[in-house]
Amino acid sequence: MGNENGLKGKLLYGFGDSLVDGHWNGIGMLHYMAKKNGMIYHNYAINGATVLPCEPHKIAGMEKTVIDIAEQVRQASDEPCDFICFDGLTNDAYDETLARTGTISDGYEGGYDTATFCGAFEMICYELRRKYQNSNILYICPHKMPTRSFQAQEALQKCARSICEKWSIPYVDMYRRGQINTCMDGMRRDFSYNTMDKMTDGNGTHLNEDGYRLWYAPVIEAALLKVGR
Repeated sequence: MGNENGLKGKLLYGFGDSLVDGHWNGIGMLHYMAKKNGMIYHNYAINGATVLPCEPHKIAGMEKTVIDIAEQVRQASDEPCDFICFDGLTNDAYDETLARTGTISDGYEGGYDTATFCGAFEMICYELRRKYQNSNILYICPHKMPTRSFQAQEALQKCARSICEKWSIPYVDMYRRGQINTCMDGMRRDFSYNTMDKMTDGNGTHLNEDGYRLWYAPVIEAALLKVGR
């Protein structure tokens, strides 16, 4: 594939957390795929961003001010785009969030209970579809990782998939079907990193350039080609 595949020159917006933003090296799950296909990529994701609303704050060593994902969408360009990819839930996936899971609503008019994970995730979907009505939107479910509560990952991933289905938003299921699983020590060592001085042997959260290129990029590319028109 490549220039002839229908993605060349298309405008792509990315929203979410450090898995999209790129953690320390600035290479997230969309960068290689966008460059390979000649897409115009605008990255609005921010390291540390959550689905649940948060007060703007700084993370030591990071330039951007952390805001939640719905707020990223509100502050992004109004220019229509061809594709949107977003992730989110890794920074919410702790046991204390289980008491704030909430329920999926029946409506599409906004006004969701953003004190709950479900309500906050629905608000992201609402803001995306309200602002970018005609864009192709794709959610990327993050991979399994050992740095987060397994129970929280399971619960929030299930909620996110169900909400995407309610909103008719397709998703790439890296969690159950992406093949990369950094709970396995070999994959954690080879494909994740923590700091800029060493690009391997990380804790399993942030993939290095090879990790995103080998595992995320092909699946996201195939999904965009499938939903694109």
